[in-house]
Amino acid sequence: MAKSKAFGTTVSVNATAITGINDITLSGAEVPFIDITTNDSSAKEFVAGLIDNGTLELTGKFDNASAGQDYLRANTGLSKAFIITLPSTATIGFNAVIGAMNESISFEGTVDFSISCKIDGVKTYSA
Repeated sequence: MAKSKAFGTTVSVNATAITGINDITLSGAEVPFIDITTNDSSAKEFVAGLIDNGTLELTGKFDNASAGQDYLRANTGLSKAFIITLPSTATIGFNAVIGAMNESISFEGTVDFSISCKIDGVKTYSA
């Protein structure tokens, strides 16, 4: 994948654009190590467990006219297809279970939202 700037990156869920996003975070994958050591082992032995591809965290400005934000609220708890498109047109695709959307309303501030989605399966990258 070519290097890319972040400004202009878009996120869609089931082909519906999520507008108002300020920040996109994909947490790194984790590989659990399973101890398979037995009494006849000469040293500790491990195998890799299933890869956990992490989470997608989105924050942004709340917009009740955003079809994408509405879609997230209406599909809490369901696994849906996400595509992150970088300005270079490279994409990152994956399914994720949609978490609950949170709104933050601060005095003399803006109404913001945040949501965490658990990546379900593998991530695919295309140039």
